[in-house]
Amino acid sequence: MRQFGGMAWALTLGLTLSLIAGAAAVGLGGSTKAPTPTQDMGTSSDISMEPWPTTDALSTQIAREYPDDGGNVTIGLAVRWGYLDDPAVLGLEGRWQFNDTKTGGTFVARWHFLFRRIGGPIEGRFTLPADGNGQFRGTWTIDGTRMGGSLWGEWVRTNATHGSIDGRWNATGTRIGGALAGDWIQVGEDGGSFRGRAVAAPSIDPVDWDGSLHTTDGVVRVLTTVRFERGDEILPRTDRQTVAWNSTTTVNWDGIIFVLRIPQGSVANVTLTTTPASFEWTLRELIGLRVRERVDDAGHAIEAAGFLIGRPPAVDYARIQVGMRWGNLSSNGTDDPASDVTTWDGFAQVTYGGLAVERVLSFERGDAVLPRDNRVTVEWDSATTTGWDGLAVVAYLPLDHVDDTYFTLHAGSFTHVFTLRELIGDHTFDAGGGNQVEVRAVRG
Repeated sequence: MRQFGGMAWALTLGLTLSLIAGAAAVGLGGSTKAPTPTQDMGTSSDISMEPWPTTDALSTQIAREYPDDGGNVTIGLAVRWGYLDDPAVLGLEGRWQFNDTKTGGTFVARWHFLFRRIGGPIEGRFTLPADGNGQFRGTWTIDGTRMGGSLWGEWVRTNATHGSIDGRWNATGTRIGGALAGDWIQVGEDGGSFRGRAVAAPSIDPVDWDGSLHTTDGVVRVLTTVRFERGDEILPRTDRQTVAWNSTTTVNWDGIIFVLRIPQGSVANVTLTTTPASFEWTLRELIGLRVRERVDDAGHAIEAAGFLIGRPPAVDYARIQVGMRWGNLSSNGTDDPASDVTTWDGFAQVTYGGLAVERVLSFERGDAVLPRDNRVTVEWDSATTTGWDGLAVVAYLPLDHVDDTYFTLHAGSFTHVFTLRELIGDHTFDAGGGNQVEVRAVRG
């Protein structure tokens, strides 16, 4: 195993956390389990890693579900809150054992990133005095290296057989670190087990984002919620102009996509209220709105984007729906984190017209549609193990370029260029290693 000096180590770990872990779900130990929900540090449920939809995708969906009626202005408003940059999340799982006096003891554990072969051992000691308010301190390393850091905090008994851990972790010689929390259980006279989570952020404590959206004129509707989990909900409505919700975050973020229909010429005001922050906008301010505001020292933030929903494309454009999948197409799409990873980073591109992203398919933490800088190209990061990923797009192609328009799909080591006439239909290609690439395109 190659050894690293202090600066190289800091850069290596920093890149690992920010580029890999920050975009990857996290499991526990060797037989990795799904991450926890934002409201509960238990390990029996998933963290939702649904991606934040693009403006193009939302505009297409809203225009389809809310056709232009001429008498109203239709505005999409996308709002999300929490840790917006998806900080690295680690899973912890281990065993602990009492000393002879049962006033403390030792623990051994493992930490692990899901979908990446990165993990390592944890070991340390804890105290547990008669009042149940103990402490722990330990170290962690990366498998096969001397790189690592420390962890420390409170080891607390809550009843005869259960307790909790709450603390901090860091990486030796760097500013990398964050919070950790979990639960322990006593399963015998001599000890038991524990599980938890660590996050590359200052706090793992729940943050209350209960709130509402209200317009003084017109109607507000919910198109969809994003990453809502157990305990997050849209509340029963009492009027057409208000939507209220309950939402709590710990290690990632929640969001809601709203549709506002406001009469032409109205001077309506729209108010967004949440527990940490509130905003008020005029109708004119909503169109093209871009707001991102930090609300506390831990780095939690709220982000809002507003966009006008225009009329559908002119009739001199052809509309083609294109679905793409890559990986093990015979599976249900779910990846086994313990299997080898195949990288499918790539892009779809047309020579004329434009592409709009409708939705992602089976994307998990680490998979993402990248920010766009032009209308003819959609880029993504994607990796699969035993499952598949995919993307649904809509191509708007000018009819006067039918004969010289090409659609290119590049995913991992696979590349294929279609003419417009070749594109329509179902196409499946062998990509090696038991993987396939599928493209299905229809008009309309």
